[in-house]
Amino acid sequence: MLRIGTQLPRLNSYISNVAIRNFSSTMSNQQQQWNPKLTPEQLAVLRDKYTERPNTGAYLNNKEQGTYNCANCDNPLYSSGAKFDSGCGWPAFYQEISKDSLQYHVDNAFGMKRVEVCCGKCGGHLGHVFEGEGWQKMLNLPTDSRHCINSASLNFEKK
Repeated sequence: MLRIGTQLPRLNSYISNVAIRNFSSTMSNQQQQWNPKLTPEQLAVLRDKYTERPNTGAYLNNKEQGTYNCANCDNPLYSSGAKFDSGCGWPAFYQEISKDSLQYHVDNAFGMKRVEVCCGKCGGHLGHVFEGEGWQKMLNLPTDSRHCINSASLNFEKK
């Protein structure tokens, strides 16, 4: 996992230029099947789009090598190699594991324009993605994206 120093980039309040794709799931929201093993917190995040409190997630400080999968459907989402310490209080990744692993939606909740990140397989809410914050230049990352992801939406599969 990459770490930053004490300098944090300016957080921009504009909408990301991530490609917004129409989301289509094999099931409607009414038919959506949720894993019965999900905790109440996981269900609240994945289904109801809640956000866990900052600095409380199980995977925030995880430094082990492996893959982060959707807690609902086990779809591979992120590699540990793409995880970095952004200082935001949630696990941060600079890119998804594959182009089909995620779906992106415009999120205008709470009077803000953001880009919501959802599982590409089941549609479960994961978090948000932010662009243009300076991470690529500051940490020499291959992208300037920060996927700010709720730990509750993830399961970690150790290598």
